[in-house]
Amino acid sequence: MAKFNQIPLRESDRIEVELRRLILTLELEPGLAISEASLMKQYNLGRTPLREAFQRLAEQSLLQIIPHHGVVVTPLNVFEFVEVMDAMSMVIGSAAVLACKHMTQTQLDKLDELVKEGTSASAAGDFVRVAELDYEFHRELADATGNRYLRDYLLHLHRIATRFNFAAWKRDRNSTPSLEEHRQLAALFRQRDVDQVKTAMREHIENARTRLMGSLSNSD
Repeated sequence: MAKFNQIPLRESDRIEVELRRLILTLELEPGLAISEASLMKQYNLGRTPLREAFQRLAEQSLLQIIPHHGVVVTPLNVFEFVEVMDAMSMVIGSAAVLACKHMTQTQLDKLDELVKEGTSASAAGDFVRVAELDYEFHRELADATGNRYLRDYLLHLHRIATRFNFAAWKRDRNSTPSLEEHRQLAALFRQRDVDQVKTAMREHIENARTRLMGSLSNSD
């Protein structure tokens, strides 16, 4: 019997989860100054757990803590996106090979389930859910590497990229190309074809970069 859901979240965990959701879905806009007093009142929080949540979100590059000025939602900067994708490109192929070798049947089935749910969410125009499922897909792959340091590094990068992806999908009303690549990746992982998995994962990251840059150009 799973015990995880029986463990209550700490106050700082609860507000971290909620603020992360608001930031990743752009409900808290990039560059927005966050009022500590307003959040304490809204969520009935003490200052200590709130600041703990701020610190963890800052470590995830989602908030910026500016001494003597306050807390700001990290702006979306195209140069940061390029750096994130460059960093991901350097490791994603090798990480995919590890995941392909170690992935369990349960994890393979989970990839298929996430692709199916993502397709349904996209058809419904629910791009918040698409973004959540996209992150979950990549978290499954990161988990499957079996290397906690590599996993944490990849998830840090994917979390930053999520805001950019969501912005592009919401603007263009189209996440189909990314979902189709996820479908192809899931099939390749199931075939245990490490060479094709490595190539396809690298192409997925480069295609995401190209799509985002094209979306930004079209919005100018």
